[in-house]
Order: sequence, then C-alpha cells, then structure tokens
Amino acid sequence: MGRIAKQKRILIEEANRRLMGEKLSDRIGTAIGDKLSDSFQSVSDDIENELSDDIRYSDYGTDVITVANKFSGGGYKWGGVSGVCIALFHNGKLIRGYNEGGPSHCCGFTLSVAFITATNRGLLEDKTEKQVSKFSSDWYGAGGVNGKLCVAALKNIGIGYEVSLEEAKEGDFCQIWRTNGSGHSVIFISHIYDGDNIIGFNYRSSQKSTNGIGDTKEYYSDSGKGSMDRKYTYFGRMNS
Repeated sequence: MGRIAKQKRILIEEANRRLMGEKLSDRIGTAIGDKLSDSFQSVSDDIENELSDDIRYSDYGTDVITVANKFSGGGYKWGGVSGVCIALFHNGKLIRGYNEGGPSHCCGFTLSVAFITATNRGLLEDKTEKQVSKFSSDWYGAGGVNGKLCVAALKNIGIGYEVSLEEAKEGDFCQIWRTNGSGHSVIFISHIYDGDNIIGFNYRSSQKSTNGIGDTKEYYSDSGKGSMDRKYTYFGRMNS
C-alpha cells in the first residue's frame, strides 16, 4: 500500500473513531461526548493537514500538459508577485505562497506545473525542504540572463535532464531568450516548420498577449519572423 493510501486509511479510521465518540455521547452525557468529539476532530484535522501536502495535487495528474491545461487566464504581472498558480508545499512547509485570484507570470506558471507534476510522480519524496526551496529559486534564476533557469533547476535537483531543440516534444519545459534581451519560461507544445526547417514553436505559458495563461507561438530570429535566439533557447524534460 502506498503512502497516500495509508494516510487515507488512517483518516478514515480516525473519522470512524470520532463517530463512535459521538455515539458514546448519547450514553455518557453531552459534555463528555462533546470533549471526545472535539478531540477526535482535532486529530482528524491534524492528519488532514499532513495529508494535504501529499494529496493536495492528486487531482491534477502526472502529465505535464494535462496539469498545464488546468490553469487558464487569470491576468499577467511580472515583478512584485510570486506568479505561481497555487500554493506550493513540500513536507508540510510552504515553498511559495499564492494570493488567490492574483495574476501569474511565466516562471510562476511553469514552476507550478513542474512542482505539481513532480510531486504527483513521486520525484520529490526523497528531497529535503532546502533542496526543494533551491529548486524553486533555480527555476527563477539559475544562470541569470541567457542562463538555463528551469532546465538547470530540473537537472540540479536530479529530476530531469536537458534535451536538444530537435529532441523537444510536447510537455518539455523551455527557457527562451530573445535577441532584445528579454526571456520567457514556457511549456513546449510543438515545433513550427518551414519545409524541413524548425523556425519556431507553439507553447503554453503566462504572458500579456493572452492576459495570463494561454497558448501562443514564437519564431526564431533567423527565420525572419521573430526574435527568439536559437543559441540561447533551452529545453528540459522531467523524469517519468
């Protein structure tokens, strides 16, 4: 039986005990019964809090694109916000907070998807809070300008690896750098071809053009249609 299944069983058992305590109140008096009920409620709440970090994201699944598609719109803002789409917890500790209804940005969105997917795949189970916190920080800035950021983050914590432009496939994480110096963190969907040449790609992220999370596309600067720098565009794949 897996860890989550065991914890669910414990919660059910505690709920049953609480029910028995409530039945007991009919026999030994409301005051004592209330105390028992409150006690079991406290135990149940404690267990539920412990469970939440493991099963909080269980409904999202383990596929990167499926998780990414759970979020949409919501507005965009770069700077002054964490940019994540959901509170990110590991082993009961808050790694990155989330203001409900707040805007996202590219790194926050892709980190949210990576964090949820990695958690559900069990890739973070043996990682410490310090390691996961560094993973979060690396996602935003590993290598600085023209750095690999999300790709380096996956590699540094040991849950992913870099792939080439030609190897990139749907669900890979990507750090874009443009010839004007700006950057973007995205989830790769598909290449755009001109004959046999890859001239750009479709992706999902959070950006102004989609007023938050949505799908869009960009082209490489050498295609004559865009400003992505082919030399400084990196792709990373999460371990299965």
